[in-house]
Amino acid sequence: MTDRGAVTLKIIDELEDLKMSVNGIGNYSYGSNYIGMSRAAQMRNRQKPTMGNLGSTQTSNITLHYTGENGDKALTAVGFPDGTSASVYKADNYNDADPEYRVRHWDKSGDYTDTNVRINDVDPENASYLEMLAYATYSDVQGYTSDAFGNFMSAAGGVNGDITYDEDSINVKKNFMNMVKEFMQMQYDNNNLAGYLSFKKFYDYMADGRN
Repeated sequence: MTDRGAVTLKIIDELEDLKMSVNGIGNYSYGSNYIGMSRAAQMRNRQKPTMGNLGSTQTSNITLHYTGENGDKALTAVGFPDGTSASVYKADNYNDADPEYRVRHWDKSGDYTDTNVRINDVDPENASYLEMLAYATYSDVQGYTSDAFGNFMSAAGGVNGDITYDEDSINVKKNFMNMVKEFMQMQYDNNNLAGYLSFKKFYDYMADGRN
């Protein structure tokens, strides 16, 4: 089930007034923030739900960055137990015809590296976690999917919730499309029709992009 033990508190208006929605799922520990086109916010922490604040939030060893140094607003953000984190922004030279997102990754020391991800070049069958963050964020923001980011967060942890990510593995290429398919099948096998259809929508979006 996609909502195992989950508690969700929804949204509010502008980023200055942002209140995090909270999810706690299973025992895989990370947090993420999704804003999207309507400035909606969803926060997932797979170990311990917490409330967030503007700018950056630290929970235990997990830090989420919501705004850039120039005040630009992150579309999504994720933090890991090893102290690393990543946030997704539209690239400065964003072009609808060839969409590009900027993924900022903070290491354990707090230093960051920016990587521009051309969405049309991402291959979900051979992509890094950071590339898929941008890819899933884009599909939700554009309205092609409704919860690709949440689906990716769940599937990336594996059906047993035992796959983790850190500074060493964040750029390792994986077949995330297959991981989404496995999680989609798990929803079907557990008679979770809503969960199955949500994952299927994301899976079909990825499949269509490869045709």
